[in-house]
Amino acid sequence: MLVAVRRALARLFLLGGRGQPLAPVKSASSRRLVAYFGQDCTDSAVIRRISALQATGLEVVGFTFRRQKFNSDFVPTWDNVALGETRDRHYLGRLLKLARAAWLIARHRRCLAGATLIYARNIDMALCALLAKLLSGSPAPLVYEVLDIQRAFLGDRPFAKILRWVERCVLRCTRLLVVSSPGFMRNYFLPVQKYRGGWFLLENKILGTQLRAAGSTLGQTSARPAEHHNGRWVIGWFGTLRCVRSLDILCRLADRCPDKVLIYLRGFPTETSLESFLGVVQQRPNMIYDGEYFSPHDLPDLHKRIDFGWCFDFLDPGANSDWLLPNRFYDCGYFNVPALAPTGTWTGQCISTLGMGWTFKSPFADEIARFLDTVTPQEVAARRANMAQLPRSLFCEEDDTLRLAKQLKIHR
Repeated sequence: MLVAVRRALARLFLLGGRGQPLAPVKSASSRRLVAYFGQDCTDSAVIRRISALQATGLEVVGFTFRRQKFNSDFVPTWDNVALGETRDRHYLGRLLKLARAAWLIARHRRCLAGATLIYARNIDMALCALLAKLLSGSPAPLVYEVLDIQRAFLGDRPFAKILRWVERCVLRCTRLLVVSSPGFMRNYFLPVQKYRGGWFLLENKILGTQLRAAGSTLGQTSARPAEHHNGRWVIGWFGTLRCVRSLDILCRLADRCPDKVLIYLRGFPTETSLESFLGVVQQRPNMIYDGEYFSPHDLPDLHKRIDFGWCFDFLDPGANSDWLLPNRFYDCGYFNVPALAPTGTWTGQCISTLGMGWTFKSPFADEIARFLDTVTPQEVAARRANMAQLPRSLFCEEDDTLRLAKQLKIHR
């Protein structure tokens, strides 16, 4: 079966030819056009990447799916071809969606034929992008962006081996691999996939152009401890609330230290239903869930409310969770909020090296409870003051995407 699947997939990478042009998205300046293939047009990382490409002067047309998680009312601010809806981690369920997407891609192959660059986020979108190159005959280089190493790619199961083989085929067709953390190269692409091609580090930083577009409501918090809520320290966990173990640790911490800590949650749970999530949180008076938020517009207000940012992730322990650098790391750094993270991870190492928070060993709830009993406002203020001296370029992107465009020779 494995051989049969490989043979079938190989045809995608070996066939060639130019399709007949149908309806383009629009007859625009295609000489500087980026065709962006994204898994979710509502995802803040997708919005940030497209905004960054546009900020360099490139025109972008999106070929994107949508996922019903958060920010569900978002309407793309770029020319967009809607490919349908998908769900996180449902790889087999995406096959029919991808088949429909192929038809939509074929309808817009005239536009794709004139693209300067084809940019794909994640493996399924990279396959769509390669199909687009095949159907349109586009000579545009392919960029493959990876912001997470999904657990389905790891291990010795047949499905994992198939996925890794498919990814190696994609990598052979890729001009440049873009990753959000050096840990992905060191622990996966170099030793596991044996990748030796070009790569570019494009971190999950806050986008400077988005900050300025939001106007005067944005700005860094001052280097001082946040105002306590009845003498309690406030820990904030923001973003995609996907780590069930993090929720369990925070619940145990809330139970153990009801008079010492307040847990403030914003975002959307993805590994459990919202009803189950609320059922757990609402049992505890010192845990508050305030719903979704929009990044970066709501970030200043969120970080003014907290003393510490939660940068733990156990969704894929020993793998992706140990290698990534999450959005929360950059948000905490930009707004001078000390971060809490586990030792032995890439995030924890960066936090320790930069002096921008504290790291902990297991048992985490016990260790953090002891920390909250002993840490002083003066120590927190000193950590914030140190963070305020760090270069903003560590956390806020101004020219990273421009450097990428210049490396690809698509910016003049």
